[in-house]
Amino acid sequence: MKKMLFTLMAMVTMTISAQAMTFNEARREAFFLTDKMAYELNLSYSQYEAVYEINLDYLTALAVSDDIFGFYWERRNEDLSFVLSTYQYHTYMAREYFYRPVYWQSGFTFRIYTHYTDRRLFYFARPSHYATYNGGHSWRNNGNRSYYKGLTFERSKAIPNYVPRQRSDRSWNSMNRPTNMNQNININRNTNVNVNRNSNINNNRNSNVNRNTNENRNRQTNVQRNTNTNRSNSGGSWRNGGRR
Repeated sequence: MKKMLFTLMAMVTMTISAQAMTFNEARREAFFLTDKMAYELNLSYSQYEAVYEINLDYLTALAVSDDIFGFYWERRNEDLSFVLSTYQYHTYMAREYFYRPVYWQSGFTFRIYTHYTDRRLFYFARPSHYATYNGGHSWRNNGNRSYYKGLTFERSKAIPNYVPRQRSDRSWNSMNRPTNMNQNININRNTNVNVNRNSNINNNRNSNVNRNTNENRNRQTNVQRNTNTNRSNSGGSWRNGGRR
């Protein structure tokens, strides 16, 4: 009996482990979701940092499908109500891919990708504590109460824009490969070189055409001079003959 109970508990544990996200997965998803919330809700820098923490705390707490709309989701909404303005919070609730970002479909599935299909699209830089935050402001670490209640979030400082660059995290690189700017620069340089070469060739051709034109004009001038000379000689002979 004990052996069967132990086996059942092990199977349940394995099932939960298979369903839960890794921390790196939760962190990437929290960043993507927060980036789009900042874009649509016009978050300030301090709001952006806090919303990322709240989203990450929510995602790392999910272990089974029942957690999606359980008290972790309720805590997330309460935390966000302290961070967002009234208008921002109403807008957040009206957009289901923000308000209910996760649903179950053979695993945790993110609704944000039905609206933003390009997973490489980012508007803003990573939060400053992206690599270091690990639940320090969660309910679990703050006596089961909201860390954000009573805090003031300034609205003047803007969020830095997203700048693609290589990351040491392979999973990050696979989802966020930056555009190869060096290739574009080289292409532009080569294009400019070719344009300059073509311009030089055209200039040389134009110079040759002008030279040939001038030579033809000179030849025509010489021909006309010779013709005039011949006419003059012919006239002199006629006059001489007439005098005789």
